[in-house]
Amino acid sequence: MSQSAGQNPETVDGPTQEEFVAWVQEFLSGLESVDRASNRHWCPQWWAHTEAVDRLAALHTQWLVATEENSMSSWWVDHFDRHATVLFSPHGPFGECGTHHVDKGARRTLAAEQPPAGWSW
Repeated sequence: MSQSAGQNPETVDGPTQEEFVAWVQEFLSGLESVDRASNRHWCPQWWAHTEAVDRLAALHTQWLVATEENSMSSWWVDHFDRHATVLFSPHGPFGECGTHHVDKGARRTLAAEQPPAGWSW
């Protein structure tokens, strides 16, 4: 989640960076893979794409709300589906990235690499 100018990270309510990264990795591991043939794109180094981080952070925030309010169906339709349309688009933040690695015969899911030391959202 991007910090506004002059905002102290210690005063921001919400999940920690570690909780956010864990959510992205756990959540994405359950999604079916996207590929170039379907004209949908993904990058395992998702954390290197500012727009993607902002969109994933927004999705995470709304996911927390939906979990608490038992409104996951609405979260999928009103939040995930709308952001996924942009995130995985050929013109989205991952549109120019290389392909991810997939073992043949395995269920294809999205790979998510751990951000490098010093990365902050």
